[in-house]
Amino acid sequence: MTSDLDSLFLAEDAPAMRAPELPPWPILVVDDDEEVHIMTRLVLSRLTYKGRPLELLTARSAAEAAGILTRRGDIAVALLDIVMETDDAGLVLARRIREEFDNNDVRIVLRTGQPGQAPVRDVIVNYDINDYKAKTELTSEKLFITIITALRSYDNIRTAREAQSASRLKSSFLATMSHEIRTPMNAVLGMLELMSHTGLDDDQMEMLFTARDAAGTLLRIIDDILDFSKIEAGRMDIECHPVALGPLVEGVADMLAAQARKRALDLHVHIDPAIPELLMGDPLRLRQVLYNLTGNAIKFTEKGGVTLSVRCLPGAAPGRALVRVAVQDTGIGIDDDVQKQLFQPFTQAESSTSRRFGGTGLGLSISRRLIDLMQGRIGLDSALGQGSTFWFEIDLAVAQEQPVAAPQPALPSLAGLTVLVAAETQALRDTVNCYIEAAGGRVAGDGQPWNVAVVVPRPGDVWPDLPLGKPAVLVAAADSVRPAGLPSGTVQIGRPVRRVPLIRAVASAAGQETAARAAASPLRQGRGEPPPIEVAMAQGRLVLVAEDQPVNQMVIRRQLSLLGIAAEVTEDGRQALAAWRTGRFGLVLTDCNMPEMDGFELTAAIREAETGTGLRTPIIALTANAMAGESQRCLAAGMDGFLAKPLELDRLDRCLAQWLPPLSDGGAKAVPPLLDTTPGDATRGDTTAVLNLARTLELFSVLDDEARAFLSDFLGAARPLADGLVHAFTLDDAGAARREAHALAGVAKSAGADVLARVADRVEEALVQGKVDEARQAAKAVPGALEQVAAAIASL
Repeated sequence: MTSDLDSLFLAEDAPAMRAPELPPWPILVVDDDEEVHIMTRLVLSRLTYKGRPLELLTARSAAEAAGILTRRGDIAVALLDIVMETDDAGLVLARRIREEFDNNDVRIVLRTGQPGQAPVRDVIVNYDINDYKAKTELTSEKLFITIITALRSYDNIRTAREAQSASRLKSSFLATMSHEIRTPMNAVLGMLELMSHTGLDDDQMEMLFTARDAAGTLLRIIDDILDFSKIEAGRMDIECHPVALGPLVEGVADMLAAQARKRALDLHVHIDPAIPELLMGDPLRLRQVLYNLTGNAIKFTEKGGVTLSVRCLPGAAPGRALVRVAVQDTGIGIDDDVQKQLFQPFTQAESSTSRRFGGTGLGLSISRRLIDLMQGRIGLDSALGQGSTFWFEIDLAVAQEQPVAAPQPALPSLAGLTVLVAAETQALRDTVNCYIEAAGGRVAGDGQPWNVAVVVPRPGDVWPDLPLGKPAVLVAAADSVRPAGLPSGTVQIGRPVRRVPLIRAVASAAGQETAARAAASPLRQGRGEPPPIEVAMAQGRLVLVAEDQPVNQMVIRRQLSLLGIAAEVTEDGRQALAAWRTGRFGLVLTDCNMPEMDGFELTAAIREAETGTGLRTPIIALTANAMAGESQRCLAAGMDGFLAKPLELDRLDRCLAQWLPPLSDGGAKAVPPLLDTTPGDATRGDTTAVLNLARTLELFSVLDDEARAFLSDFLGAARPLADGLVHAFTLDDAGAARREAHALAGVAKSAGADVLARVADRVEEALVQGKVDEARQAAKAVPGALEQVAAAIASL
């Protein structure tokens, strides 16, 4: 029956539509007895199943049947005699069907006139068949029942496989379309970002920001759909790498902290100190699950807060850790009936949820499937109006081999310190107390004397008056109102509270700054201060650095000092060449782009001077240029290795261990050849930060006056480079623009100004490719990016 609307689309004299005729069921009868073929045909010739007749195919030997099975892959049922050209011909054919022909769909029924020759028990156990009958018992009725039962089983298998195949085909298509779908959206977001720096008026800027937010939302929806499709298509692989779970969880909280502050929510993180430093897991997928669960909690919570906790559970096997991650909120809660379906795809708690809060309803389904792939379990505890706790538990192996520099540095000891803790909530006090006691400190009780105070004001509150003349650590949110001044000796860290910065800050405030910094870097432990220049020369371990940017000079000096390495720094290649000619240096670290003489020219001059001497000084390139082919260019120029900026401490340590002579015999480890073509964080994906304080904290451990002075020096160096870049385009001097962009990228990466570094990289890459107009357009974002960094530094 058609509706009136349907009838509008029917041709006036269209013939009645007939259902397509389905093909018959192919049945293969294999027997060397002609009488068996005749009797089988008589019994089955008029049989139908689901309205489809049977097509009887006959073979009089196993070899003839094998030929039919090779040509036709649609055989539904095979009736096989056992004894034919050989005593076990039917058994051999049954095994060939499953193994050689890889056909697991056809239903195999063995028939025999000599039951004792092939015992039923042995045949059923050793051969993948579906039924075994003696010919004497296969009456017409039993043969009918056997065939119908086999056809029903075959039909169910094929129907399920076709449905699964269709689902996988759809999911595989979407997964394959990932690049094609994301590329135009990334272009839209990129162009919107560039437009924001083109002098728009207020109304235009408001419209642009609306479009940018909508495009970002759409991109997140696309990501959810593509991830779901990859899982459905079986193309989602779980990797296994060393993971510092505590910093990973705290990093997710940092990413979502601004979203929580915007909703006036308190975001609290608690990391069990008993969790091993490194576990084996998939950091990308763990971060994705954490982001989904915590982001949902913030989105569906209107007042109160969200607590993200990670704890070790008892019962883990030796060498493993059973970890429970829980995200607890004070949100709307979820009804019992809805909880049963909440982890299904495209499901949200109520029909109006997507209109009220947005989203695809895929986040929880993706999280469940990812945890399933990790062999864990995920669940939910909730009551309507009383908030929810989403949790998952995973069993992870403890990493056996620690990397050269562990992602979570060793903490300084707080032994002998008594700490006063003043925090707004009991949960926050408990977390701070736990971290302090795990580091060896003691928490002061009421009225007890103390050495250091840890003060945590409520987000948005004016910072409290700190005790004059006594060391203190202030844990302040970004939106707190900064007082006119802070007492000297006060160390500031941000919220949410992170364990490592908190312990370092307490140690620093208590006057244990040197010890705290030494403990902050596992690479530094046991190495002491760099030796005097004369001693380093005698050891062949004096390093020559050629670097023209003051900020980069400061970074490399401090990094080498942390590693116990003596160094001399020159401002360009010409000065470096003159210094090298004195013969005092065991290694040269050189920037590739410098005035007067660049790193390539310096290398060429050194190699020419070494000709015929039998000497060769190791030369390692330092460059912010992460484009393809740069490493090959360095090696072709005569350099021995390549390190990309921002320079990572562990990679620098590996380089020094490889190319400098060891301090004592037998104490050096073999290090694989160094060729680092990995770009710095500023070029990885879209997770760019305005100011990545990890770079500063790696050098200074805490955000103290010295660290702020470093960031101020960075701004002093970056501003003239940014101005020079803009001015170079005004003069249409592409060469000068490229030099300024390269220098700006290097300085920005060293200071952790990832957004600025990424913009400068984009300008340089376009210039290298000869796309001057594209570079000029990209350079318009430089002043805005620099001001964003300046604002971030001013707020510290």
